[in-house]
Amino acid sequence: MNFMAFMCASLASMRLACVFALTAAVAGLTSCGTVATRASTQPPPAGPADATTLENLLRWPLEGEGGQRRAEAALHRVFVMKPLQARQFSGDGPVKLADGNVLSFAWIGELSGQIDIGVAAEPCVSPELAAGWIGARAEATQDAHGTDRGSTYKAQSAGIRVEFTTTPSTYRCIDSINIYPAATSAR
Repeated sequence: MNFMAFMCASLASMRLACVFALTAAVAGLTSCGTVATRASTQPPPAGPADATTLENLLRWPLEGEGGQRRAEAALHRVFVMKPLQARQFSGDGPVKLADGNVLSFAWIGELSGQIDIGVAAEPCVSPELAAGWIGARAEATQDAHGTDRGSTYKAQSAGIRVEFTTTPSTYRCIDSINIYPAATSAR
């Protein structure tokens, strides 16, 4: 190979490397969170009735104790649950559900009948959509200092209460779910 052919091949390789580097940089910028989060107002595609979806995790407990156990079993399937003291279990996410929604954590207290679930900000889940799934009603939440803490949506049926909260100030996305017996006594 002569010197000119070698230089042309080297320049072509450098151009190709620059194109790949530029493509990677653009892809990195679009995934850095620079794009605004939008709450999904479209229902997720229908899946099997027993699929672990956000809608089912909200609905099942409202069927009563059997539905709550079904939600607990689903969380045990999707999370690596670590046993804690007194029949409590904790799992860290992120965990992607069958409907594409993502959970950040789950905590199950079998003795108290309480389940706490963290919902990731991406993809953002519209509280209005979720409220429609279970007939929940919203109320604004402030702490003792009057600081906005978002909205809390509540629904109750068959002795079980389901609540979910939204991100403060924007109220656009669900950020946590709490499920527990409606009566204050432990089951």
